[in-house]
Amino acid sequence: MKYSFCTAFTLLSLISCGNNDNMIEDPRPIDKELHSFEFKGYSVISTTSYKGSKGQKSAPDEAYLNNYWSLYKEPAWKKIDLDLHNNTIRLVAGTSADITYAIKMVNDSVLIDDKTIKPNYVGNYNKKESSFTLKRTFRYIKKASRETEGLLITQNTLFGTTQYDTIFGTVFTNPSQMTKSGDEVLWSNVDYYYQAP
Repeated sequence: MKYSFCTAFTLLSLISCGNNDNMIEDPRPIDKELHSFEFKGYSVISTTSYKGSKGQKSAPDEAYLNNYWSLYKEPAWKKIDLDLHNNTIRLVAGTSADITYAIKMVNDSVLIDDKTIKPNYVGNYNKKESSFTLKRTFRYIKKASRETEGLLITQNTLFGTTQYDTIFGTVFTNPSQMTKSGDEVLWSNVDYYYQAP
């Protein structure tokens, strides 16, 4: 009798444990792998200008940008899709300007592989706030005509940020090479803020 009672109790314990495999829920949140963000606003972080025959430095206000980059208040892309499973970022304009890049994450920084020598910094992903900051930079360089060369103007908008070291060294090595009154180097860094809907 004693053995049959122990056997019955053991069988009852095994049966009740066997039917209860999935009852404990995993309290850890599941990370989403696809994040969508919509444009919410912008901020001009900095604008720097070197002008004239002495490369005079100034920090013009935001309104000055309208002379060079009239569309800076609106990004080319209204939506961003960040796919952490496939390591891609899709910039969505809703037109033929939509583009997808392979990405690499370094902490909260997002780097894109656009087939240049090294990955380009495109912005920051804030997981806690479900937001994305797209980094864009505008560059304008004007080298007035010289005796041996004509007028040169370059103007472009790129991902990332521009600093003194990344703009000088191309057309002008430094401001002292700006010897004509029409010489100019201008750059502006703008952040575009995106939020999950």
